[in-house]
Amino acid sequence: MVPLNEEEQLASAWRALSGEAGSVGWKVIDLFSANGCKVMAGRKGTGNEESLLVGISGATVPVESQLPRGQGFIFIHTELPGDASKRTWFALVRQQGGQLPLFSLMAADLVSLLARLGGDGGEGILSALMTRIHAWQNFMKHNRPDLLSAEEEIGLVGELFVLGNLISDGMLAADAIQSWVGPTDGLHDFRIGPGGIEVKSTTAPKGFVAKIGNLDQLDNSLYQPLYVGSVRLGQSNNGSTLPDLVDLLKEKIHDEAAIALLSSRLVAAGYIDSMRNNYVRRFVNRELAYRLVEDDSPRLTRANVPSAIYDAKYTMDLDVIPVVAITFSEISSNLGVNAAWS
Repeated sequence: MVPLNEEEQLASAWRALSGEAGSVGWKVIDLFSANGCKVMAGRKGTGNEESLLVGISGATVPVESQLPRGQGFIFIHTELPGDASKRTWFALVRQQGGQLPLFSLMAADLVSLLARLGGDGGEGILSALMTRIHAWQNFMKHNRPDLLSAEEEIGLVGELFVLGNLISDGMLAADAIQSWVGPTDGLHDFRIGPGGIEVKSTTAPKGFVAKIGNLDQLDNSLYQPLYVGSVRLGQSNNGSTLPDLVDLLKEKIHDEAAIALLSSRLVAAGYIDSMRNNYVRRFVNRELAYRLVEDDSPRLTRANVPSAIYDAKYTMDLDVIPVVAITFSEISSNLGVNAAWS
């Protein structure tokens, strides 16, 4: 018999518990237990909504305002009567009106995360768990479909090529992933030291026309130095799919916490790993270059548009911003990496 995946395990457990509506307290089915945590599917009380219970050894309960909620779910501290393990218990609970398919995807992803980190310390497990839940919250906030659009896929592929360049050029994987703030609504895709890198990708064989999302995106008065990482992609049968690139990056990282953070950033960016088979286009990196935004670079900023203009999106030819480097190592010291991460 083929073993059930995480989503199927949860669906089976919730079905088995669904007949106990109206009963008092938690009704649970064990999913797995590790040194650092125990994970169960559950339902509780008259609401009987699907829930995921996580007991974490040695974890301190955050203040209630720090616990994520909304977007069809709540994450709460709870008690599990009869548990003698002294674990700290939390529950992810689907709220009425919350979409069950999306909640199931989220819960299954958390089960997979906890299975990887189950042997870690309690505070690390809780931190990774909350980071992942916040990533899902960000995903839901933007009302994303389960799949990235073709344009979003190209954009994410470009960002992953830049992230890979940061790591291959000597930046610690955990620090490189932490600097990737675009998926969490950062102003730029990468925030490094005093500056940043904004990534733009194209599949055009010639020229480099890029969409600029707002008046601050190329404003180097906010962060200096500010680089544009321009990635020219090609499509080839010998290339890598988006899931391939994710897997290759994870293979380079030997830190489970960093891998967990990468997965959280990917969720926030709109990439759901269980949908990986839908991404079939294969890309190759034809060209990666770094362009320095300077005071006289042509672009729109708040300083050079009329004060009545509050925001703007526009398209520009990136070739007007000269290439200053083709590898991150050439600009890393300008961003303080040698001092901060070496």
